[in-house]
Amino acid sequence: MNTFFNILQTLIGISHKRYPDDPFVIPENFENYVYTGEQGHITCLINTIFYKAKDNKKSNIFVKNASAKFGSLNSILENTFYKNELKERIFDIFSLAQKHYHSFSRLQHIYRLKKNPYVVTNDLMLNPIQPNDKLTFILVEKKSNFLFNINELINIIETSIGNSPNFFSDPLSPSNPYNNQEFTNATLYNIYFKMKQIGRVIPLLFHCFFLENFDKDTFVDEHEPIIRECAIKKYVFNSPHTILYNSVISMLRHNQYTRKLTIHKNFPKDLLVDIFRPFLFHDYISNYYIKGTSKVYNSRHILGVKLKKFYEFNPAFGREIIKIIKRNRKIIRQEHVINTKHISFYNINIKPSIQTNEFIFLTNNSTINILVNNTIFNDVNNDSDESTVINDNNVNDEDDDLDILNATTIYDHNDDESETETEIEEETDSVS
Repeated sequence: MNTFFNILQTLIGISHKRYPDDPFVIPENFENYVYTGEQGHITCLINTIFYKAKDNKKSNIFVKNASAKFGSLNSILENTFYKNELKERIFDIFSLAQKHYHSFSRLQHIYRLKKNPYVVTNDLMLNPIQPNDKLTFILVEKKSNFLFNINELINIIETSIGNSPNFFSDPLSPSNPYNNQEFTNATLYNIYFKMKQIGRVIPLLFHCFFLENFDKDTFVDEHEPIIRECAIKKYVFNSPHTILYNSVISMLRHNQYTRKLTIHKNFPKDLLVDIFRPFLFHDYISNYYIKGTSKVYNSRHILGVKLKKFYEFNPAFGREIIKIIKRNRKIIRQEHVINTKHISFYNINIKPSIQTNEFIFLTNNSTINILVNNTIFNDVNNDSDESTVINDNNVNDEDDDLDILNATTIYDHNDDESETETEIEEETDSVS
């Protein structure tokens, strides 16, 4: 902060520079340190900035200094006792000081890039990184340069800020994996604008973190639903099948339709988990997302309908089929085949959960016809007590349910020289 104070005093022509944290000593030429007019107001601004930064309780020094600087300037600009000409002059001096301060910061960064040695020149997969590549980010830290692939940095940052043990948000500070030093706010800003510069899509979590000035507490308070949903999605779609297998079986058992499925013990567990990952995502949303939100009810509806359609497409899914192969009416061998025929989650269409009633008013002289869901209610505006209901039967209700396919197929040929294949469902030694 003293650098900024030095620039401010230089711009207003103060030769004997002093700072608020200097020890109090009465100088010999005391009259040279008495400032009036413009110099006095800038000196007052410097002292206000210093004490506001000192009283600020935020742990991040970047946020603390920025809040103190602009808060102090704003207090002057909103002060009704200052003339507009003086406000404009102070604002111009402050803006010029900011410009010079950022220029010196940029010069310092360029000097460090050329002076510091490159201690890391490979990515985390030990592939060489070129400093001039557009996807390369150079991290300057503690007199050393670290080369990172921008995609790896995003993974590191999102893993830290998306940390959610048991789906409860508990963000961690992103840090350098080589020395475990936390990324400063300046580094995070540089990473964000580097992504903007190269045109890379910015992940949602990192963008929300940016909107909150990289403050973890505010980030959790404002974006907890997004953090939890990302944590659930990452867990369901990235976890190995050995972890998710029991969850898939539990989900199938708790549905009134899929509980009728018989999953054989020899059914490949990795295949079963891959098939039901999208279903499991909605199951986790309905159970572990923030209660009382529309997303919970929508996921519950989607899961119930799609599991029903899945079961109706092939009720024999998961069973083991024994193919008996005959020749000359003699069984020569048997083949055991698992029934894996299914419909993908993304190919199952569902109807809207709520159908809105449409009201259409048709006027005909003294008669008002109200059309509600293809039913016309005729209200006669006279003294008669009669009313008429006319049903429109021209609209057919189409059933979108898929046909149930028979999973058992028997091949029988009359030719004695040909082979006859018979498929028999084996329901023993199976896991529901």
